[in-house]
Amino acid sequence: MKKIALLIFMGLLAGTLWAQDPGAAEKNAGNAAWKAKNYAEAFTNFEKYLQANGFKDKAYIYNTAVAATKAKNYQAAEKYFEMAIKNNYKIGSSYLGKAKAEEELHKNAEMIATLEAGLKAVPGNAKLENEYGTYFLKKGMDAQKANKIESAVENYTKVTSLNSKPLKVQAFTALAQLYFNNGAGILQKATPFANSDKEKYAAEKAKAETSFKKAEEYVGQLKATDPENPVVKELAAQIKAAMK
Repeated sequence: MKKIALLIFMGLLAGTLWAQDPGAAEKNAGNAAWKAKNYAEAFTNFEKYLQANGFKDKAYIYNTAVAATKAKNYQAAEKYFEMAIKNNYKIGSSYLGKAKAEEELHKNAEMIATLEAGLKAVPGNAKLENEYGTYFLKKGMDAQKANKIESAVENYTKVTSLNSKPLKVQAFTALAQLYFNNGAGILQKATPFANSDKEKYAAEKAKAETSFKKAEEYVGQLKATDPENPVVKELAAQIKAAMK
């Protein structure tokens, strides 16, 4: 009788332990699928595991987001990275993962908002800054090619507020070159009026000089950021010559 009672007790104990670990089978299946690089199956099982335990496992909420990303299920990735952010888990990586998912979903406004929120939460995070800065440098170049000067300036200027020296150098260089080229273009178009319409030429020349002065300001900021940058002397010389 004692043996039977002991077996019954052990059976109850095992049942209690199993009840304390809901979703263990799905979690193990997800881990096995992850090791096999079957990320779609890993995501499915991780999600089932989280549903079984009431989404209490912070690490696996993040892992589920990563599995969704690798499985190219970007809608789910966005959802689970947002949950990871709310749990304050791997906060920099979670913001970055969410932003990349939103980029894949062509939700650019949401992506920028996520990156900006991430940079407030973890100021100076190199990966977030790189994602943010690269995006606005490209936007600036596209606007510049389309001759949308104000838009180009707005996009480049966003990059100058970052901590990353390489990104700031690119932004200050782009702004200095943009204003120099803009001034040179104004002068070139005004040249035919130098003798025929001196008043109009003078007005256009003043606009060009304003643009050259802005270029000069950005060369100064570039020099302050990266004193040994060879572009500094080259641009400064070009601006000086243009303003004579």
